[in-house]
Amino acid sequence: MREKSLAGLICIGLMLLAAAANAASVTVPAAASLAPLPALSPQPREALVDQAIAGILERYHYNKAPLDKALSEQIFFHYLQNLDPNRSYFLQSDIDSFTPYSDSLGDAIRNGNLHPAFAIYNVYQQRVQQRIQYALGLLSKEPDFDVKESYAFDRSKAPWATSVSQLNDLWRQRVKNDALGLLLAGKSWKQTVEILRKRYQNIEYRARQIAPADVFDLFMNSYTLSLDPHTNYFSPDQSQEFQIQMSLKLQGIGAALISEGEYTRVDRVIPGGPAARSKQLHPDDRITGVAQGDQGGMVDVVGWRLDDVVQLIRGPKGSVVRLQILPAGAPPGSPEKVLRLVRDTVKLEAQAAHKNVISVTRAKHSYKIGVITIPAFYSDFAGRMEGEANYTSTTRDVRKLLLELEAEHVDGVVIDLRNNGGGALDEATKLTGLFIPHGPVVQIRHRDGRVDVLDDDDSGIVYRGPLAVLVNRFTASASEIFAAAIQDYHRGLIIGSDTYGKGSVQTLFDLNRIVPGNQDAGQLKLTVDKFYRVNGASTQRKGVTPDITLPSNIDPQEFGEETQDDALPWDQIAAVDYSPLHLGIAAMLPKLDKLHSERTAHSPAWALYLDGLRLLAQERAEKSVPLLLTARAAQRSDRDRERLALANGWRKLKGLPPAANLEAAYKLAESGADKAHDTTEQDTGADDAAALVPDVLLQETARIAADMAALGVGNLPPAPASP
Repeated sequence: MREKSLAGLICIGLMLLAAAANAASVTVPAAASLAPLPALSPQPREALVDQAIAGILERYHYNKAPLDKALSEQIFFHYLQNLDPNRSYFLQSDIDSFTPYSDSLGDAIRNGNLHPAFAIYNVYQQRVQQRIQYALGLLSKEPDFDVKESYAFDRSKAPWATSVSQLNDLWRQRVKNDALGLLLAGKSWKQTVEILRKRYQNIEYRARQIAPADVFDLFMNSYTLSLDPHTNYFSPDQSQEFQIQMSLKLQGIGAALISEGEYTRVDRVIPGGPAARSKQLHPDDRITGVAQGDQGGMVDVVGWRLDDVVQLIRGPKGSVVRLQILPAGAPPGSPEKVLRLVRDTVKLEAQAAHKNVISVTRAKHSYKIGVITIPAFYSDFAGRMEGEANYTSTTRDVRKLLLELEAEHVDGVVIDLRNNGGGALDEATKLTGLFIPHGPVVQIRHRDGRVDVLDDDDSGIVYRGPLAVLVNRFTASASEIFAAAIQDYHRGLIIGSDTYGKGSVQTLFDLNRIVPGNQDAGQLKLTVDKFYRVNGASTQRKGVTPDITLPSNIDPQEFGEETQDDALPWDQIAAVDYSPLHLGIAAMLPKLDKLHSERTAHSPAWALYLDGLRLLAQERAEKSVPLLLTARAAQRSDRDRERLALANGWRKLKGLPPAANLEAAYKLAESGADKAHDTTEQDTGADDAAALVPDVLLQETARIAADMAALGVGNLPPAPASP
């Protein structure tokens, strides 16, 4: 499980919003002083906020966890992991010296005593400075790259170093690995030294900028995350960022960034933003450099504060920003790619449901399959309350799209919920009603044990034909409720991979309501309820298991509720009274699965897709990299050769000639002949790689929907004729 830093936990800079200041105003000193870092101490008001948070969580959080010894130990664990996730700074002797705090942090929090948290942090500050001094000293001499050794870059589960000499050796390997990656990228040793000197000084500079409020935020979120992954404390500044994010009045690249160790990592890409439209930026990518315009120099941002990186990426609408990316799963020192993005306003219409039609030929018969993509469950609550006739609504939009598809005489419909993280619960309930008769859709269990049932209160059915719902690991929350209801009612097939498993409900609490004084105290987001399917099973942790599973490029060991520390458990309550539909889907599922398996076994595109997953799995499996120059160069060469073979495989399927190198392999837009073979519009900002590689999962789901149509499976009886 990936350990997230404070900024990651509270999602500072969630959307890379409108340019509040010019990116050029962000300045990190070229040579930060290594004078001793000052000790930090808590501010008096923070004790009041601390006690308010404790009181609210003990009284209102879903799991009713008291601040006892067990929870204290969890807070202690999270705090250390948030400070030093890769175990690169603390010594075992430090951990031993902190141990007396481990079972008393709960009492300290309840009493407003923050001194233990600050005592631990001040030791951490010292260790950071010592490590940076050591790393900078290593740059005086070029390492010996002819020594056969390796660098274990993932130390999240490793034991703490037991001596300074052991820690020194870990950092010697780290510096060597950082240098090796730059040298293989074409940098000279002199250039490498300059880049790494600035990088390591940035880490020290970032530590020097930490204020008592930052330590308080970190410690409070170590407490909240010990209850569940979705309970967070928002400081006043973070509350403002959160409110801007919720307003969706955004300008920038449209990505949620978090800080993870010394990297700025992409948490998610916002539908409708420049990053989403480009299809070039992906969750788990790490941003290592930022450049302004097409000619600006690349600024190395490893070790920077998240808010400084965000400030550098922000800028006026229409301006260009270039990001240097270490791709998801790639070890440190791997080849990086540069992405060019044009800053823009997040387009709300791009977040709306939209449709297209896929033609599938089966036994000389052509089937038309309508596809409705729903990026999120949205609703204009204010417009609805004010009685607006055409307020924005997922259900209203999908109803309109279904009627349009019916007019086009489609033979089946696919609802694409991939990467849909949820949204308005009411919309998920109403959307279900477009496909089923009147009945319950979801149960909500409250902290006190009360259970509410949300029903589809409209007996009308908009679409009665074969239905498939395509999901993946990033299908979460309200999306899972819709998919679960469709599955429980046997109304359609769920296709794809196991969903995320977020089966909890959060609410925001304004701390200013109970903390005295004129200063802003921030907000608390806490978990208060859980979702349950109509069959009584929770969607928490387990999510929704597809009827037909498709292989995914999302690692379930890295993403999903069950990978999160202290996630609420799965459980079950009584089922509600509902009537599954008898449309032949369950009886014909073995036949449909067999047709799918036989088809993909002989599909060249499917084989190439699996080859891509195999390469990705190989990279993810690596926990160390060679520090021998010849071995690293050979590893990189082998990987590039495999990637080129894969890209040329896709080119062959498109009727394109093979490319000589990776850069040329994906440049479809430069050739008129390439455009003739490519059905993706080139003026939308779509990445050439996305244009080259088809959406094989969506295509196969459409084929399964065509199988349903051919077999006469999944059709509701016609609506009764009007008198």
